[in-house]
Amino acid sequence: MLTKVADNIYRKVVPLPNNPLREINSYIITGSKNLLIDTGFNRPECEEALMSAFTELGIVNTDLFITHLHSDHCGLVPKFATKSSTIFASETDGELINFEVGNLYWRMLDDLFIKYGFPKAAFGRNTDIHPGRKYCHDARVDFTYVAEGDVLKYGDYEFEVVLTPGHTPGHACLYDAKKKILFCGDHILGTITPNICIELGVENPLKDYLDSLAKIEKLDVQLLLTAHGTPIEDMYGRIKELQKHHEERLEEVMQVLGNQWKTSYMVARDMTWEIDCKDWDDFPQPQKWFATGEAISHLQYLFFTGKIAREENNGIYYYKK
Repeated sequence: MLTKVADNIYRKVVPLPNNPLREINSYIITGSKNLLIDTGFNRPECEEALMSAFTELGIVNTDLFITHLHSDHCGLVPKFATKSSTIFASETDGELINFEVGNLYWRMLDDLFIKYGFPKAAFGRNTDIHPGRKYCHDARVDFTYVAEGDVLKYGDYEFEVVLTPGHTPGHACLYDAKKKILFCGDHILGTITPNICIELGVENPLKDYLDSLAKIEKLDVQLLLTAHGTPIEDMYGRIKELQKHHEERLEEVMQVLGNQWKTSYMVARDMTWEIDCKDWDDFPQPQKWFATGEAISHLQYLFFTGKIAREENNGIYYYKK
């Protein structure tokens, strides 16, 4: 379904088959030149849905803005970029997006999770079945990197780039101060909380995320356009909810941790999760991965604030109050 959300701004709901997220909102800004914000996975269902929006709007060529490195946001960039397209991303996530094309990124990410306590896979590498790898883009992208404060002009809009690291190291939003519109990618979501996970080159992603929430809270926003779910009516109320959520999660992690040395995987196993599974053993492997990533981010936050201890034993991190 193609929905007009503002003058010359359209939302296309793109399906994400067999994925808990179910859908992603891609946005298209039309004018003398067009801009596509995020794409969906590199799979035919996503490509067909997005192409139908282009057909309906009569679009042939477009520039692209990618909010962050996850494959549900950048998987189709090579399919929708033409020779005349400018493809924008932050330098941090743009470099990681191109790193994802090969095998090394996924080997290093698997090794990083193992260092934080995730068990080695019995079938090869954990990232072999990672949805982000299965539906990743298949070619390197010639990005035009944007930095904080850069302005992109499309239609009657002047969108300022606002960097919001946390969900990914180089997550970026677009903000029009006059129109009070913010494209926030996965930085703020209404029906779920954004996954805050460890990533290559990052040690304290939750601190980055909370700092970015505080940064966005200072903006004057009337229309918040998220990458998943329905639009959020009260951005400021939702930010308060997200901040409270992580405060409660930090308290829960402290309780689960106790006075025994535990890995992130062990902590994740005993945390509460909103998933339709009877117990931890019933979790699909990718969901164990994302849950462990969340546990890591909260444990690292507590470690860097001096509330818990961390030690390395046989190449694996353990934590204790």
